[in-house]
Parts: sequence; C-alpha cells; structure tokens
Amino acid sequence: MVAIAAVVLANCAHDPVRAVDALLSQKKPEKALQTVETAFRRGRPSGRLYWELALRKEQCLKELNRREEALRWIQSLGPARSAPADLALLVLRDQAGMEADLSRFREAEQHLRLGISLAHDSGRNRMAAVLDIRLARVLIRLDKTEAVEESLTDAETYAREHNDHEYDPNILHYRGLARLSTNQFEEAIPPLEESLEKFRRTRQNPLAANVIISLAWCYYRLGRLDKALGLYEQALGMAAPEDRHLVLGHFGNIYYEQHQFAKAADYYQQAASGAKGRDQYYYAKWLDNLAIALIEQGKWREAEPFNEEALRLESQSSAEVPPALVTSGRIETRKGNYAGAEPILRRAAETRHNIAIALDAYAGLADLYTHMGRPADARHQFEAALTLADETGENLREDDNKLSYLSSLIDVHRHYVDFLMDRGDRAGAFAVAESSRARLLRERLDLPRFKVRNFGIAEYQAAARASGVTFLAYWVGPEGSYLWAISGAQFTAYRLPPEAEIRTLVERYQQAIEAGHAPQPGATQAGAQLFQLLLAQHAGVLKPGGRYLIVPDGPLYALNFETLPVENERPHFWIEDATVAVAPSLDLLLARHAAPGDGRSLLILGDAVEWNAEFPKLLYAKREIEGIEEQFPGVERKVLVGAQATEAAYQRSQPGQYSYIHFAAHATANRDSPLDSAIILSREKGALSGPGKLSVKEVLNTPVRAELVTISACHSAGARTYWGEGLVGFAWAFLKSGAHGVIAGLWDVSDYSSPRLMQDLYAGLAASKSPADALRAAKMELIRGGKYSDPYYWGAFQLYQGAL
Repeated sequence: MVAIAAVVLANCAHDPVRAVDALLSQKKPEKALQTVETAFRRGRPSGRLYWELALRKEQCLKELNRREEALRWIQSLGPARSAPADLALLVLRDQAGMEADLSRFREAEQHLRLGISLAHDSGRNRMAAVLDIRLARVLIRLDKTEAVEESLTDAETYAREHNDHEYDPNILHYRGLARLSTNQFEEAIPPLEESLEKFRRTRQNPLAANVIISLAWCYYRLGRLDKALGLYEQALGMAAPEDRHLVLGHFGNIYYEQHQFAKAADYYQQAASGAKGRDQYYYAKWLDNLAIALIEQGKWREAEPFNEEALRLESQSSAEVPPALVTSGRIETRKGNYAGAEPILRRAAETRHNIAIALDAYAGLADLYTHMGRPADARHQFEAALTLADETGENLREDDNKLSYLSSLIDVHRHYVDFLMDRGDRAGAFAVAESSRARLLRERLDLPRFKVRNFGIAEYQAAARASGVTFLAYWVGPEGSYLWAISGAQFTAYRLPPEAEIRTLVERYQQAIEAGHAPQPGATQAGAQLFQLLLAQHAGVLKPGGRYLIVPDGPLYALNFETLPVENERPHFWIEDATVAVAPSLDLLLARHAAPGDGRSLLILGDAVEWNAEFPKLLYAKREIEGIEEQFPGVERKVLVGAQATEAAYQRSQPGQYSYIHFAAHATANRDSPLDSAIILSREKGALSGPGKLSVKEVLNTPVRAELVTISACHSAGARTYWGEGLVGFAWAFLKSGAHGVIAGLWDVSDYSSPRLMQDLYAGLAASKSPADALRAAKMELIRGGKYSDPYYWGAFQLYQGAL
C-alpha cells in the first residue's frame, strides 16, 4: 500500500493538484497542506492552477478543523468573479459553507445568492440547484421559511426538467427541516421518511443519519419518547464523526427537559467536544446548555469557563445580547459579586430584540435581590417580567424563538411561586400560578394578548360554594410542588414532593395502565403512593361523595385521578368515591360565562375513510355512532360518516346550533404548536391531497354553544406535557370556541370498550344528567360489568370543564 501511494505521488509530482488530492484521499491533510504551501512557495501560480490550489488549501484547513483560518484564506483570494466560472462557483460554495459553520448566516446567504446568479448566467444550472439546496439550510437558520420553500422549489424544478434526481433526498430533508423548525412535526415526518428511504437506497449512511436525527426530534416533540430514543441510538451508530455532536446534544436536550441535569451535562459536554472546530453555531449552543445544566446542579464554578467560552463565541455573532450574558450575571450573583452582576443583568433585561433573554434577566435580577436581602425589589423584578410578557407586541413565530420564550416565561412563574411560598404568601403564590396557566394557554394558542384577571380567594370560595365543588389546583416544580385546595369554607395550601418523585410515580402507574392489563403490584403501589401524596394525606380535602374540579400541572396532566387506587378495607378506584372534572385554569373558568344551548340536538362525525396508513380505519366507530343515535330518537341531529365526514362538511353543518357534538375519529396532538393539532377526518371527494383534518385553528374560528363536545379519539386531549406547559389541544380549543365542556382521551382508547361507554354516556345525557355525572355513571357501568373494569378501558376519557 505504501509503495502504491509512493508511485501515485511520484506520478503527481509535476501536478501538485493531483498530489494534494491523493493525500486528502489517504486522510493526510497535514501533508496535503505542506504540498500546497510548497507549490505556492515555488512561485505564485497563475490562472486556473492558482485557484485550483487555493481551493485545495481551503479544503486542507477545513479537514484540520481550522475553519476560521480557512475562511480568512478564502476571503484573502479576492473577488470570486476573477476566477474561472466553474471555480468561482466552488469558491462561493465553500465560503458560504464555512460561514454557515461559523454562524455567519447572513454572509452565507449573500454568497450563495451571488453563486446562484453566476451559475445561471454561465449556464451551469446543476450547480445553481446545488447552491439552492445549500441556501435552504441557511434560510432555515435565518427563520426565512417562505424563502426556504422557494429555494427548494427551484432545485426541484431543475431536477424534474433535467431528469437529474441525485439531490432529491437532500431537497426532501430540508423541506422536512423547514417544517420541523416551525414545529409542524406531523407534516415534517413524510418528507423526512422519504428522504431517509432514498439515502438508504443509495447507501449514504452519514446523510441518512442526519435525517434520522431530524425524525427523532419530531417523534420526541410528538410525545413518542421511546421511538425517538431508538432513532437517536440508530443515528449515533451511522453518523459521520463531524455530525455525532448533533445526536449527543439532542440526548442532552431530552434529559434536560426531564430535569436529569447530570445526564444532560454529560451529553452536552460530549456534544461540545464534537462540535468544536467544526460547527461554531452548535459549539456555542452546546456550551451554553452545558453551563445551564451545571448551574441547575448548583455547580456554578464548573459552569463558569464553559459559559465564558459560549459568551465569547456568541458575541462574535450578530445577536444584540448574547444568551450566555444572563448566565454570566447569575454566576456573578452566586459568587457574591453583586456589584458586577447587576449591570450585566440590567443590560440583558433592557433588550427587546429577544424577549426570552429579557425574561431570564428579570428572573436573574430577582434572584440577585433575594440574595442581597431585598425581597421588595425581587418582587418588583418578577412583576416587571410578567408585565413585559403581557404587553410585548412581538409576534412570536412557532419556532425555536417561541419555544425559548415560553420556556423562559415558565421559569419566571416557577421562581416567583417558590419565592412567594417561601415567604408564606400562599394566596399570592396561588394567584401567580393561576395567571401562569392562563398566560401560557393564551401564548400557545396564539390568542390575543391580554392581561388575565386574577380573582380573590373569597371569589374562588364563592364559586366553589355555588357549584358544590372543591377546587384542587396543583403546581409541580423541580425543587418543590404545591397543592391549593379551595372549598366554600376554606383555602388551604400544602407542600408536595419535587417533580422528579411525582413524575416517576405517574409514569410507572400510567405505563401499567396503558399497557392494557391490570396494574402489577409495583404499579399499584405507585398509584397508591400518588393517592396519598396528592389527595389522602391532606386533611379536609376529601369528602365522601365529593365533587372535585382539578387543575393539574406538569406530569399530572397525563394522570386521570379517577384511576388512583384507594387501598383500605375495600380496595377500589377513587372514581367510586368522587365525581371529577378537569379545568385548564380557575381564572379562565371564573372569567368565562358560556352561553346556554337551546334544546337538544346532536352532530356526529366519524368512521372516516382511511387516507393515511398512520390513521387506519377505526373498526368499531360505526357501532359507536349507531349506539349514540339510539339514545336520541326524534331529536334534531346530523350524522356525517364515511366519505361525508370532512372538515368542510363540519363547517357547513353550522356546529354552533347543536347541543352535543361527537367525533369518532383519530386525532393528533402537537404539544409545542397546538394550532397544528387535528382531528383526522375524510378528505373531500376527489382530493388526492389536502387537509383531511379539522385543525385547532379551525376549531377556534368556529363558534359553538354545545353543552358537550366529545372527541372519542386517541391522544385527543393534547400530547403529554413537560414542566408547567399546561395541557393544550382540542379540549381547550373547543372550550375557547364556546363549548361548556369537552370529553377527550388521554391515551389510545380501546375500540372494544369505547362504543359501550359512549352509548351509556349519551343515555345519561338523554336522561338529563350533567356531563360529569353521565360520564362517571358510564364508567361505573364498565367497572361493575367486570370485563372492562380495568382502568385502561375507562380511564382515558376525562371531562374538561370550561364553565361552572
């Protein structure tokens, strides 16, 4: 092998370009660089040879992870237009690629657009298509999603007209990434899967791995953690060395969101090491995340050097205020350097370029003043942050910027609630928690910005007394959780364990229930522990035959409290002792006065025609619909089934005139972008594409007055939530559009038991029972029947109440 290489180099001695290429193919960039330098030292080559060698030097430096130096070298060559046309395009392509790696996306866009123009002028349409695809990657980073589609369409047009489909998988990948960047995860999956199939077919494993990373993030955001982790493991084994940091960093993101900060820090550190010298954008991002994960563990001094490096890199970008600046202020606070911390945090708080940074800075200032023994000033900073959230006119898009904003808003509320509870202000903490729920719901559903009214404790008690319910409002935080219980006679607050303990118990219990069998002893124990932690141990909360309106939080959104086992002399589920409904926010509940429906009328949609393999035909939907119809003979009703069950038909049916609206269909729930959630219906006759869906946007824009909307579908209440997010999805959309109550499913609903449960539910409604009483009675019939007594069959459905 050595002898062959020597012969090749000897033959290439008179041709330095061939010699450099041979060394690069042997993975010897240092020797290749020496060969280029020697060629330049022998005298400046002229014409084409000069530009060929210049490009090879840039390639050598890039292979050695010396991208800054490589970019400076390319910039020193002079205008690319002075090179031969084909080489000028390569210079612009490589310059833009390095600028993108170094987070200089605006410069990269300029050079790619110049290259595309030159390519068209010189008749090199294939290169123009290649540059269009690269431009799409840069435009995604710049949040120019409309321009991304335009660029990809241009590349697609070339491929179709010239029957040149080599880059089709790249086009599909970036189309998927563009949708992913705006949180359209369901819509991103088809082009990503098609891209993956094409890359695999041509055995391009490293490129396939990048697509798998994108797919994994989609599935994670859709709440399918196991599938996401499996895909990430697969990608880790296939990714090119320079791309492994993406997988490792995503692992870090997952563990950070689950508040497993030690694991997250370990992955972020590995990701930062992998991105160093290769991708400055991600290198800074992973360092920033690493510092924050260490701070969450109280490791302030360990975080400092990583934060300083992230700050240095971010300061080189065009950001007005680097995100790492807030972390610097927090570190100075913990070091006791209060005089140094304050101006840093003040500068960050004053920015309006990135509201998420401003919110973080206000929280940092509140922490600073708390450490300085100035609680009044700390409270003022918290209030300033919430005022900013209410008053800002910034139109936050559904992308990473909005996710960052919402995460920061959640953190402000979390710290403020802890601050007030630590000072014994239980009513104040409850008011902040309630305004948090309403504010986050407003932001996630893109509702008009408004300041949500806070009610006084006396008003809550009056509402509880008038409706005969006890309000149980939960707040789950990483350091401690709380329960506020409000009845007609009292207001009490209780401390609960941190999120990690509650989440572990909920997940253990829910996994057993959703497996579709009787909970095993360990799971039953977890359920019994939850019952004690959340309900039984709090004196005066539970009453025999009580009625409860629960406001969940965090992992508790995935839990149906009715399913909790009561282990006494007669073991049973809590549903046997209580009538339970759920509310998004007590503030919104008290503020809302739903208009009463007129008479009794029924609108049913379902048994849709299958048009997507992900949503197969529901075998028992027809039986369910027929069972409901039987309960309402002689009343006004409209039944849209099969091919008639379309979104347009729903709109034409004037849903605002019906007392009850029922969907027997699949549903999707997008936890980050609830407006992209949808009920899956049939497509319009003759349509090969198009919605086939009723989206949350359409629900919000279609007023209803129904006493009850029932969505008999899987995951129809909304995807599983992470800390403080609040459950969003169809339940809240229909409540906002005017429904009094919504019944929706927390997990994949059993096709076998659903028709019977729904028939009994509507029998109760026909007998003038309230939705809460009718649903409980229907569940009790299943429990008493024995065959479907396991909570898997009846526990998925919950009543979400929008008005008292």
